[in-house]
Amino acid sequence: MRLLQRDNANNYTLTAADNTPPYAILSHTWGADEVVYTDIKARPSEWQQKVGYCKIQFCADQAKRHGLQHFWVDTCCIDKSDGIELQTAINSMFRWYRDAKRCYVYLSDVSYPSTSSQPPGVGSWEAAFRGSRWFTRGWTLQELIAPQTVEFYSKEGVFLGDKRSLEAVIRDVTGIPARALRGTPLSDFTTSEREAWARNRETKYEEDMAYSLLGIFGVHMPLIYGEGREQAQRRLREEVQRSVQGTHHNKFSISFSLSGVPETPHFVARDGEVAEMRRVLCSDGSRRVVVLHGLGGIGKTQLAATYINRYRDEYSAIFWLNIKDEAPIQQSFARIATQILEQNADVGSLKGLDLQQDHDKITQAVKAWLSLPGNTRWLIVYDNYDNPQLPGRKTDAAVNIHQFLPMACQGSIVITTRLSQIDIGHHIRIEKLKSEHDSLQILSNTSGRNGLQDDSDAKDLVRELDGLPLALATAGAYLKRAPISIRKYLRYYQESWVRLTGNLHLGSYADRTLATTWQLSYEHVQTQNPLAAHLLQWWAYFNNEDIWFGLFRARSGMGPVWMEQLSEELNFNDAMGVLHDYGLVEPTTIFQEIQGYIESVASQESDVSSDWAFNSLGDLYSDQGKLGEAEKMYLRALDGYEKALGPDHTSTLDTVNNLGILYLRQGKLSEAEKMYLRALDGYEKALGPDHTSTLDTVNNLGILYWRQGKLGEAEKMYLRALDGKEKALGPEHTSTLHTVNNLGNLYSDQGKLDEAEKMYLRALDGKEKALGPEHTSTLHTVNNLGILYSDQGKLSEAEKMYLRALDGYERAVGLDKVTTYRPAINTLSNLGSLRSKQGNVGQARQYYQRAYDGLDQLLGPLHPAVQSARHTLELTNTACVK
Repeated sequence: MRLLQRDNANNYTLTAADNTPPYAILSHTWGADEVVYTDIKARPSEWQQKVGYCKIQFCADQAKRHGLQHFWVDTCCIDKSDGIELQTAINSMFRWYRDAKRCYVYLSDVSYPSTSSQPPGVGSWEAAFRGSRWFTRGWTLQELIAPQTVEFYSKEGVFLGDKRSLEAVIRDVTGIPARALRGTPLSDFTTSEREAWARNRETKYEEDMAYSLLGIFGVHMPLIYGEGREQAQRRLREEVQRSVQGTHHNKFSISFSLSGVPETPHFVARDGEVAEMRRVLCSDGSRRVVVLHGLGGIGKTQLAATYINRYRDEYSAIFWLNIKDEAPIQQSFARIATQILEQNADVGSLKGLDLQQDHDKITQAVKAWLSLPGNTRWLIVYDNYDNPQLPGRKTDAAVNIHQFLPMACQGSIVITTRLSQIDIGHHIRIEKLKSEHDSLQILSNTSGRNGLQDDSDAKDLVRELDGLPLALATAGAYLKRAPISIRKYLRYYQESWVRLTGNLHLGSYADRTLATTWQLSYEHVQTQNPLAAHLLQWWAYFNNEDIWFGLFRARSGMGPVWMEQLSEELNFNDAMGVLHDYGLVEPTTIFQEIQGYIESVASQESDVSSDWAFNSLGDLYSDQGKLGEAEKMYLRALDGYEKALGPDHTSTLDTVNNLGILYLRQGKLSEAEKMYLRALDGYEKALGPDHTSTLDTVNNLGILYWRQGKLGEAEKMYLRALDGKEKALGPEHTSTLHTVNNLGNLYSDQGKLDEAEKMYLRALDGKEKALGPEHTSTLHTVNNLGILYSDQGKLSEAEKMYLRALDGYERAVGLDKVTTYRPAINTLSNLGSLRSKQGNVGQARQYYQRAYDGLDQLLGPLHPAVQSARHTLELTNTACVK
C-alpha cells in the first residue's frame, strides 16, 4: 500500500507503508483529467494543472485539519501498469477503506455556494445529493459501507454531513439498511441482500461489477479482464459459496427440504432475535450453538424456521429434529438418513441399515457423517427440547441431548426449549411481542381480515392477548372460521376468562391467556364436530404427540364410541380438518406448541400416566419459579406413584428427589434432607451405588450439607459423587464439572484455598472446552476464581476474573438486563469489595450502587439482600465523604 504525503512546500511524495500509519482516504467518481501514478514522480508543474488535482489537494487539506499526515487516493496511489499490484489492490480495497481513520467523499456534481444562507444538512443541495453520480457507481458501494467515518463534501469543499447524520437520505437513495451503514458485520446479511445493494449501479469495465463486490462478500479471486460480466459474476458466486459453505460443499451438499420444518406464514417481527442468531451462528465452520427459550407458544419454533428460510443458501445441509422424546427423535434421524442416502449413496456407514429397525445404528451413522472432516457447514435444529436431563431432576422420559449431538466440534446448532437451564450454547430469551402493530399483523394474517391496524376493537383484543403469538394466532383462526365481529369475540373471551380462571389454577397471566383463547376455540369445535373435540382432548392428554389415521384404524372395535367412529377415515379427516381450521393442529410431523388442559384432563384419571402429568407440571412450575404450585403437583404425583407403583419404584424416587430440590430452594432444609436421604436409599437399592441417578442425589446432599454448614459431610458427598461421575460419565462431562466446581466452593469455605484453586481451574478448563468461554456456567466459575484470588490477596488476578465475568454476563444477557441478573449482581458487588480493598472508594461506590439498584429492582426494597446491599452502600458513601 502506497500513501501520499504533502510537505509545507506543497510537494507530494509516495511512500510504501509496510507498517501502515494512520491515514485518510478519498472516495470520488473519476473524471477525464485525473492525476495518475506516473504523474506524481514528475515535476509538480506538469500535473498540478490537471482538473483532477483539486481532489488531491482537497484530500490533503482535510487530512491536515484532522491531524493526519498520510492519505490515499486511488487515481495515483496504484501502479495500474503492474498487473500483480492491480490485482492486490482490488482484492485489498475494502480493507484499505475499512482501516482508514476518515473517508472523505468528494461530490463533484453537488454544489453548495458560499452565499447560501441555509445550514448543511438541508436546502437546495439535497436534491443534487440524492441524484449524485456517486450513488450509481459500483466501486463506491464498498467505499460507503467499509469505513467507520464517512464525510460528504460538495465540490466547493463544504462539509454536508457524515454517514450518520445523513443516514435517512442515504438509506432512502441506496436501499441499504441502517444496520449495514452503522457497521453491523456484513456476514449478518444474506448473499441476496448484499447483492441487492449493488443493483442499479454500474462500472466502466463490465467485469468490475463483480470485482467491486469482493470486499462486500469478504472473498478474494484473480482478476481476468476480458472474461465478461457474466463469467466474472459466476466465479464470484462460486467463491462466495465456497466461503460460506466450505471447500467440501459439493461433497456434503444435501438439497434443502421442507420435511419436518413447520411453515411460518403468519410469523412477524423478531428481526432483533434473527440478527442475534445470525451473529452467533456465523463461524468458520467450528461449532456454534444457539438456544431459543421462552414460554410455550411464544414463537421459538417459528423463529428457528424463519432463520432457516432466510439463510438456507449459506449451509451445505439443513436438518430438523423433533427432540421431544425417543419416538420422534428416532423418526427424525431416520428421515435425515434417508435424505443423505438419496443424494450421497456412497455413505458406507448408512448402507444396509434398516431405517425402520436399526434406530441406534442410524443415529450413530448420521452423527458420524456430520463429524466427517470438511463437513462443517451444516445446520441442525433440535426442536421441542422441553424435557431435558438436568442434574438433580429426574423424569422417566428425560432426554440427554448430548447423546444426539455430533462428536466433532463443527457445524451450527439451534435448540428450542421452554427452559432456561439448558447448559449449552448461547441463550436467546424469546419474549412477548412488544409492538401493537406486530400483534395486529398476526391477527390480520390469521383471521384473513384486513384493515385491523386502524380497528379500535382489534386493538382492544390484542391488548388483552398481551403480545402472545399463539394466543393471537388462535384468536385469528377462530375469527376466520366463525362469522362474528371482533367486538363479540372479545366479549366471549372476557366471559370465558372469568369462567375459566374461577375453575382452574393456571398460574401465570400468559397461561390463562392461552387457555382462554383455546377454550373459546374448543367450545366452538364441540358444537361443529364433537368427534374433533373428543380427538383434541384425548390428544392433549398424550402431550400432543404426532398422531395419524392408522392409530384409530388399528383400534377399530375397541374403546368408546367416538374412537370407533374415528376409525373411519372420512370421519378422521373431517375432524382433523376442523381442528386445522381453528389453528389447533398442523398437518406436519412437527406439532405446534399448544398448551391445553393437561391438568384438568389428568385430574379425571387415576393411573400412572396422570401421575406423570402431575410430576411434569411440577417440573414446569418449578422452572417458572412457582414453587408453591410445584410442591402441590409433586405431592399429588408422589401420592399416586406410591399407590400405583410402590414407595421404592424409581419413578416414585424421582419425584422424591424433585421434592428435595424444591424444599432446598424454599429454604426448608430439614424437609429437603429427608427427601434426599429417602431418594438415596431407594436409588442405592434399586439402581446401585454408582448409578448416575444415585450420584446426582449424592451431589444434592453435598449441596444441602454445605448450606447447613456441615462441611465435613458435604465433602464426603462431593468426593463420592465426583469419583462416581468420573467413572460413569468421564472427567470432562458437564455434570462431573459441576461437582468439581462445588468442591471448589466447599474448599474455599474451609479455608483450603490451594485445593479450591485446583478445583476451580479444572472446572474452568473443562467448561471452556465443553460449553465455551462465554457460557454462563463458565462465567460462574470465573467469578468464583475471582473470589478465591481476592481471599488469597491476589487482587490483580481477582480483578481480571471479575471483569471477565461481568463482560461475559453483559454479552450473555444484554447490557440492559445485566443489572437484574443475579450472578452479574454478585459480580458487581464483588468488584465493589475489590475496589475497596484496592483503596479506590469512588469506583467501589459505583459498583455497589449498581448492585444495590439491581437487587432492589429484582427483589424489592424489603428483601434482606437488598437491605444488606443498602447498608454496604451507605458505609461506602460515608467513607467517600470522609
